[in-house]
Amino acid sequence: MLLAGCGSSSSDDGPSQRDPPPAQDPPGQEQPRAAVPTEIGNPLEAAVTQAIGSAGGVLESADGTIRVEIPAGALAAEQIVSIQPISNHAHGKIGSAFRLGPEEVSFASPARLTFQFTSEQILGTAPELLRVASQNSERFWELHEAVTLDVEVGTVSVDTTHFSDWSLVTGALLSPESATVKPGETVSLSVVTCERVQSDDLLAPLVAECRPSEVIRNLVRNWSVNGTPGGDGNVGTVSVQDDRSALYTAPADAPQQNPVAVSAQYTTLQGELVTLVSNIRVQAGLCTPPSPAEPCAFNLVEFNAEALPYEGLPRESWENVETVTSGRLSLWDFDGDGAGTWSLRIVWVESRLSGDLEQFEQLAGDFTSDAAGRLSFTVLGGSSFTGSLQQDQLTIEGYPFSSQNASVSAQLGFRRN
Repeated sequence: MLLAGCGSSSSDDGPSQRDPPPAQDPPGQEQPRAAVPTEIGNPLEAAVTQAIGSAGGVLESADGTIRVEIPAGALAAEQIVSIQPISNHAHGKIGSAFRLGPEEVSFASPARLTFQFTSEQILGTAPELLRVASQNSERFWELHEAVTLDVEVGTVSVDTTHFSDWSLVTGALLSPESATVKPGETVSLSVVTCERVQSDDLLAPLVAECRPSEVIRNLVRNWSVNGTPGGDGNVGTVSVQDDRSALYTAPADAPQQNPVAVSAQYTTLQGELVTLVSNIRVQAGLCTPPSPAEPCAFNLVEFNAEALPYEGLPRESWENVETVTSGRLSLWDFDGDGAGTWSLRIVWVESRLSGDLEQFEQLAGDFTSDAAGRLSFTVLGGSSFTGSLQQDQLTIEGYPFSSQNASVSAQLGFRRN
């Protein structure tokens, strides 16, 4: 969908649905922005560590998101270098933030930090707008502008002579970058910027809090839906408002290609033209099934916050090990009112001396939902549990799962097929 939005580009010298008439009053004078400090991130996982000496070395985060390359001669003596994921509070944050240590380490020559990004993480922005920021001792985010971008492999690299908390950030974003609406509903879209602010000491510039700007809105044009200027009745329409934000109106029926890509061309303050894309899912009822006669189907991917296969079911020492291997949740909502019936089949394998035995449990019942995606399930027979649906991720709390050896109140995580 990102490619669908980026593939469109057109120009029109006259007034159109995409662009309001050119005769407009100039934007009013805006108050200058100031840098805003943020709270310090909290550790999310244990740090990855490695001893690196004068010969140099390389260290990566556990998920491969950030890579630290220390050249030969940068360190005078061996140091234990660490990378730890932390909660991200940077303005314009993209993905996770990381704490690099030790903070007091001194480099004779710069180390190179390389961030990996995915197309999902930069939805709403563009690779050309990505930058790197680090949090200083006063909790401001300092901007590092001399970055190296590799769009093909999805990396941004920067050189540094100090360690602290680091994050990949963007300078501008189409907000919201994704949304879910019902047929006929609308979504207001606008570009927000996280501007560069010169620090008092005239050294590293700082990052301001992200916000809409009248100036920036005048640099956004050529709104499209799935590459069609202004959209159409099949995929929805997008129109420019008086304040130069845009309003997307969903079609009367959910489109075959879902979500749709609402895009706009944005001219940066440096004169570079980039395309920003927001993915909007048009959803009748709780979810949009592949066809009117089919349910919405979700695959079980997590059991009690652990990825499958799950081997943590309780048992006595003499009982066979049971491993949850798969599951499938189906939701039927034929009239699109956010309520209907459900069934869930969970498969597990019992380890026996005579050979593994695959078994399953299947429950069914009714469900209701609210506008925020919160679900209430009842089971045939009387029990109940709750859940929530956000985009293609569905989470269930308190599911009454029973195997041969165990009966547990389980937390289940699902992903849309």
